[in-house]
Amino acid sequence: MEEKRYSKVPVFENGMAQPVFPFTDAKSGEKYDAQTSDIVRYCVYVESDYDMDGDGKRDLVKVLIQVPRSAVEGNYKAPTLFEARPYCAGVQADGYEHMKEVQDKEYRKFDFAELDHKAEPRIPTGSISAMDLALKADPADWYYPDKGNNNSMVYENLENFNYYMVRGFAVVVSAGFGALGSDGYNFVGSDYERDAFKCVVEWLHGDRIAYADRTGTIETKAEWSNGKVAMTGRSYAGTMPFAVATTGVKGLETIIPVAGISDWYSQQNMQGAQRYWPKEMLNSFLAYFCSSRYNDETLSEKELDDIAAFHHELSLKQIKCGFDYDPEFWGSGNYRLNADKIKCSALIVQGLNDENVSTKQFEMMYRSFKEAGTTVKTIVHQGPHITPTMPNKNYGILIDGQFYDDIVNKWISHYLFDLDNDVESMPEVLAQTNFDQNKWEKEDAWLMNDQMVLTCAQDGESVIDTDWEKAGISAENFDDVMGVKSTNMGTRFVTAPFEEEVTIQGTVCLEMKAALRDGDPECDFHPENRNDADTLTMKLGDSKLSGKMDDVEVAVLLCDVYDEEFDSIQTVDPERNIVPVKVVKEGGIINGGDLPAFDEAEFETVHKKYRVITRAFADLCNPEAGYEPETAQNSIELKKDEYHNYHIYLNATRYTVQPGHSLAVVIATEDPVNCLIHKTYSVAIDNASVKAEVPVTKEAADRELVIK
Repeated sequence: MEEKRYSKVPVFENGMAQPVFPFTDAKSGEKYDAQTSDIVRYCVYVESDYDMDGDGKRDLVKVLIQVPRSAVEGNYKAPTLFEARPYCAGVQADGYEHMKEVQDKEYRKFDFAELDHKAEPRIPTGSISAMDLALKADPADWYYPDKGNNNSMVYENLENFNYYMVRGFAVVVSAGFGALGSDGYNFVGSDYERDAFKCVVEWLHGDRIAYADRTGTIETKAEWSNGKVAMTGRSYAGTMPFAVATTGVKGLETIIPVAGISDWYSQQNMQGAQRYWPKEMLNSFLAYFCSSRYNDETLSEKELDDIAAFHHELSLKQIKCGFDYDPEFWGSGNYRLNADKIKCSALIVQGLNDENVSTKQFEMMYRSFKEAGTTVKTIVHQGPHITPTMPNKNYGILIDGQFYDDIVNKWISHYLFDLDNDVESMPEVLAQTNFDQNKWEKEDAWLMNDQMVLTCAQDGESVIDTDWEKAGISAENFDDVMGVKSTNMGTRFVTAPFEEEVTIQGTVCLEMKAALRDGDPECDFHPENRNDADTLTMKLGDSKLSGKMDDVEVAVLLCDVYDEEFDSIQTVDPERNIVPVKVVKEGGIINGGDLPAFDEAEFETVHKKYRVITRAFADLCNPEAGYEPETAQNSIELKKDEYHNYHIYLNATRYTVQPGHSLAVVIATEDPVNCLIHKTYSVAIDNASVKAEVPVTKEAADRELVIK
């Protein structure tokens, strides 16, 4: 058995921190012993600048601190890996049921100006050290039943980053405003939400006060911190690093966002049309889901009602926007508008089969860092909405033969420990190929200067409608049907088979002329609630409330098609969220130190005659809408047989088309998977106008192909 190598200070070999610190887990509840734990754990309450709930005191943000004992004892200063994850303090698992319960409920009018109450900062009456605070800490502060999730224990936030603690990094997690232990309201995509986490960075950097408990009297400082912070996490937790980065806050040296959102509008919508799952279209749904503060037994009935009234008003504000971009509602969550404030570097990670957070989000994030002129690299893999290492599922995939956490370790060792290694010479793009998941390719940039053009050789019109039954379409088979044949709901334009392989990289733009052919605009095209959403959510497309025609949707798919079944990596569930994995080596992902290994996994392949490469949604009422989210502000009243020009931008992708395969451009009406409101209408497409500009790597440049 290998002898453990423990050290009181970080040790670096091969360009990264080594696992030389002992580890004690925090899940042992009453058995957890702060006196002997090798990881010092405690909670602090960072004071913000806001008084959202109007109690006359600045709102506090609860933060869980985990630091190697040696740093707290003063042997070295530890940098911090910070996950800002609104789920981590507990959730409300009854989201769908809740939305139906409150759909007809009356609330007091909540004025959003109430969120801007001014309050003076607290004046500390004393101070306490990190060690003294940890020695008196109650493990129930971070290990407790989640009342919103069948009383399962809240500990996921403790497990994800053990790898880094045994290498000398501190790990800090926070759920932000509206979570159990914090004040305020969960306000998705707002400056309030962003700034809650910015305040945590400021405390770690030494620029803000935090308190030992919620009374807000005894100050505590991060005296163990070297002031340098990296933010990481997936999904919502991959969004907040980018949001905070766009503030330019001191101390934030780098971010590693995984499947993060750079703009909340285009996460929920796309060029004026819905793109997300029907029952989760309102931001208030997510705000409620993350509001574990509802379970705070110290809150009065009025305080609980205030939270509910705020969430209801958030729904009403979004309903007024319909599916269009409104700068007042969506502007704060369009973080890319503040790209000029970015000062840190970024290593952006994204799954190319992610249909939860769209791949457009990572590309817009990448563009923002290029605009800021700071270092940015990206890793794109063939997975869905995952992190390449999944501690809660005990598996990981290799990144070009390397452990994912080792890559991140090198990255943050460079930026947080000032280690001179080779991370800045990494390729700007490291991409797992779709035809061989063990092959990774490198590019000097994500944005391609070269393109391939697909032009249509057909004359006349194609007319498509929304009759699901006639087309034999459902949420379970939409891709399967659209990928292989034209129907009354979708028309396909296909290239001849490719003679050589072609690699697509970036955003495909489809140009076309289209017109409303039939439908009843006076009755909102006879809306139907096919996906059993609550009636409040269903009001999103109501022209009587928004005052405009809205959501006459088209869906566009770019597919790889072949005469015979071929292996591909793609999602297998109706929600397009699961790519199955198989274990190829038990214990193959080494965490080191006292930590158990995870299994090494690969993606399972499926065998079909098609593979959806990328997709997009657009509203025919928004012909001005383009790539940038804010271009989807202006909608028009469609007139029958009146053609308009459209530029529809598909989600970013990287995909290699093999010789013998063809590309199919599919233009459809409704996609039942992403259809909040089923409507009855038909659309005419001018076939000759259909054109696709496809960004490609240099070897495939300047091709012009015919689709028919």
